[in-house]
Amino acid sequence: MSRLLPLLLSLLIFSPLQAAQESLQVADGSELFIERLPAQGDAARGRLLWIPSEYGLGAGAERELAEGLAGQGFEVWLVDLHSSFFLAPGRSSLMEVPLEAVVGLIDVAQPDRGRLYLFSYGRGAALALMAARRWREEHPQAGPLGGALLIHPNLLAATPEAGAEASYLPIASQSNLPIYLLQPRNSAKFWYLQDLVAKLEAGGSSVFVQPLPGVTDGYQVRNDATPFEREARKSLPRTLAQGARLLGGYNRQARAPAVAAEVAVEWRAGGAAGLAPYQGEPTPPTLVRQDLSGQTHNLEAYRGQVVLVNFWATWCPPCVKEIPSMGRLQQRLKARGFTILAVDVGDSRAQVEAFLEQVPAHFPVLLDPQGELVEAWQVRAFPTNFIIDREGRIRLAFFGALEWDSPEVLAQVESLL
Repeated sequence: MSRLLPLLLSLLIFSPLQAAQESLQVADGSELFIERLPAQGDAARGRLLWIPSEYGLGAGAERELAEGLAGQGFEVWLVDLHSSFFLAPGRSSLMEVPLEAVVGLIDVAQPDRGRLYLFSYGRGAALALMAARRWREEHPQAGPLGGALLIHPNLLAATPEAGAEASYLPIASQSNLPIYLLQPRNSAKFWYLQDLVAKLEAGGSSVFVQPLPGVTDGYQVRNDATPFEREARKSLPRTLAQGARLLGGYNRQARAPAVAAEVAVEWRAGGAAGLAPYQGEPTPPTLVRQDLSGQTHNLEAYRGQVVLVNFWATWCPPCVKEIPSMGRLQQRLKARGFTILAVDVGDSRAQVEAFLEQVPAHFPVLLDPQGELVEAWQVRAFPTNFIIDREGRIRLAFFGALEWDSPEVLAQVESLL
């Protein structure tokens, strides 16, 4: 009874798909809760093992996508890792999942006919690839996996501090598995897509990339998706089926995992909780961009002032949320030698102008439609904020949105004035 109560609470809180779930015991003794959706139609494409992201399985959008994939001929296995291990959804939740449990699930899920494909997104992609590697090490005589279908995979060891070099998990260069990678265009990950692909290919993986215009990370499962994203995800099951067909035809022989290099990188949560002392090179990269009126702004020309350099995008909800408080901060401290340079990344001039008609910004907004500043400034998420002192040195930084006129943040900024 002592185990039954937390189990029921976990299913009630974290598992909206619980109605058709069943318990499945795998080799390491773990009990995993899964839901199986049978393939529909005549063209069976094999079995698709769905490994959720760090935020677990939701209600409506996951069900819609899973049914769409079943309609494309996949037998879909949805595994509810968060309920299985009593985990609250969150950035570091999958770090608590025993790898051998997912390895055991891959073993049990091997179909009698067709191929097994792994499907995941976000942090779940790292767990899926690590489990696939371990399974192939333990079953060297087994036939090939169909491959991995990944949407906006996160293979970083942790979210780096703002401006710091990113470290990838070793699995990024150790998979040696065919991968069909879909990356939303409205994402900081898009600007580092080639970097990720190079890592995967260095480990022997054959990577096929599909950019997704007009959508953000998580659009395929978010209940707050925009109307355009909701319309775009209607075609996602067909796109994934095409990707599986491509991988299945390409991957006809089993591949041994790439030789593991000695890389001391841990999977960790990472990331500061707010504005923190900047640990990187204090001299900022070059920043010379035009604003909406065509005026050129050069960061060097602001030497002697304290400058908040803010990288953002119109499609980023946290970016939008912090604009009003940034405006209040600008008005409060302008007379004391403080200014804000907000750099919009990836949007066209027309998109930014239309956005600012609805959400006015009381500070210069600069344009970087091709993302030319992203790599130099090591922008890994939106918004990313750097505060530069009067001597032109980066002193504070943060990935994420802040309430800029809150007492805590205000005190940090004023300390530089």
